[in-house]
Amino acid sequence: MHKRGPVLSLLLFSIALWKPLSSQQKNPVSLSTQAEAGPTAYTLQLNVQAVVLDIVVTDSKGEVVPNLRKEDFQVFEDKVPQVVQSLDPPPPALPVSANPSIDSTTALDRIEPKAPVTLIVLDEINTRFEDEAFARYSLRKFLDSQGDKLQQPTLLGAVDMQHFTLLHDYTTSKQELQDALEHHLVAYPYHMEGASWKAEQFNASFAALIEIAEATAGHPGHKSLLWVGRGFPPFDPATLTPQANKGLKQVIETCTNTLRDARVALYTLDPAGVSMEPPDVTSDGFIDDPFAGMLDFNIMAKATGGHAYFGRNDVDKLIARTSRDGANFYTLSYTPAISRADAQTYHSVRVVMRNPDLHAETREGYYSHGTSAPVTPILSAKQPDRQVFDLAVAAQSVLVYDGVHMTVTHDAGNPDQFKIKLNSADLVWQPGAPHKLITKITVVVTSFDKKGTPIDRNFKISTLQVGEGAPSIPDSSMVDLFATIPVKSSVERVRFVVRSDANQKLGAVNFALGKSPAGDVSN
Repeated sequence: MHKRGPVLSLLLFSIALWKPLSSQQKNPVSLSTQAEAGPTAYTLQLNVQAVVLDIVVTDSKGEVVPNLRKEDFQVFEDKVPQVVQSLDPPPPALPVSANPSIDSTTALDRIEPKAPVTLIVLDEINTRFEDEAFARYSLRKFLDSQGDKLQQPTLLGAVDMQHFTLLHDYTTSKQELQDALEHHLVAYPYHMEGASWKAEQFNASFAALIEIAEATAGHPGHKSLLWVGRGFPPFDPATLTPQANKGLKQVIETCTNTLRDARVALYTLDPAGVSMEPPDVTSDGFIDDPFAGMLDFNIMAKATGGHAYFGRNDVDKLIARTSRDGANFYTLSYTPAISRADAQTYHSVRVVMRNPDLHAETREGYYSHGTSAPVTPILSAKQPDRQVFDLAVAAQSVLVYDGVHMTVTHDAGNPDQFKIKLNSADLVWQPGAPHKLITKITVVVTSFDKKGTPIDRNFKISTLQVGEGAPSIPDSSMVDLFATIPVKSSVERVRFVVRSDANQKLGAVNFALGKSPAGDVSN
């Protein structure tokens, strides 16, 4: 059986997709910058080391428990007691009729910027055809049981070996999700017929998790990611070379921490599979690094504070439960009692309720890292693989990324002219010339034909400069980029990706030529 290092092939795959277009680049995107008039006040952002946990507390009957205080929680990291600094209660439950209607990522971030959301993803990478049919039936059954207006904004997507398909952006309309599900045609999973595709299945699953986490990171609310399907097949890292095993660990750490930073709890809903044995638990209840041995998709779910369900015929009820949990979590924070200067180390976290009849479910731990390598120009020989991977995935994705909020406007009279408006608060500003602040961004523009095939990719690294003012950044302060992008007649869609190099946040929108009635798009 042919085997290869899954993580290395994942990174090489993303770089391979990136380089052919960029190497054929003849007309790089031309950018000019202008700070909008008005109050200009900016903040130099600092990273503060703190651990934030989203915790669902249930009683002996499995019902969520309200009205808890900090004193009700005990937190341990690596078996060392921690001091709880803050505890935010679950968001208040409102009647569904009182909830505003949401129909997009833009509307979500504008109207309900802190609302908990549900992401439902149909796994067409690792799931047999007959099980895919059952998964779709279960999702229909769940939607049928809901009112016309959903309790939470919900996004529906599907992942296969090639890409993530956005079936419907965030919406509170049951009918819109039902229509999107009915119009989605599932391709036959030919790769499930043999064992030679395991590495590719592993790669595609991890790439999808990272893509979803980074795309949704700009929304600060808690996210329940319901992965409906089998998840990648069990994988034994001992079969890899030492170099490939090291790469595997790096991507697992990246994926785990990316999900953590985006506040994503993964729930796996496998109606037909069987689960592996859970990771070893020490006598005092602590879990060692869950990824140190045999890897299983369900382990990732538990590590992120979610849950793994398998072999069940009531998937519709499980979907309802995960949505309920996503709306009834406490947010707890603490600063580790021991300095985390060590790099790439797993830290086990355990939350214990002082009332023994209560149970707390949260993530099992996290990886700490040392100081990040300095940012280097894109596609240079020294460019870190992670940055190349992030930009490559974002450029090829169809998801809206809201880490950097942006609006793209097209000049109908000049098809090559676009205006990109960025929110200054999403960027990190540093002292530059006297009385000036600067920030570095990377802009990537990819054009696609009507079949979704990329035609051109353009990139540009820019340093933006504004006048220094008061010590805060108002949300209304914007920066405009004027882009000249040669658009061929065969182009149907143009995707804009902006990356803030200092904090690695990503923003991305899709501009459908000739189909935007307002003449612009936002995230």
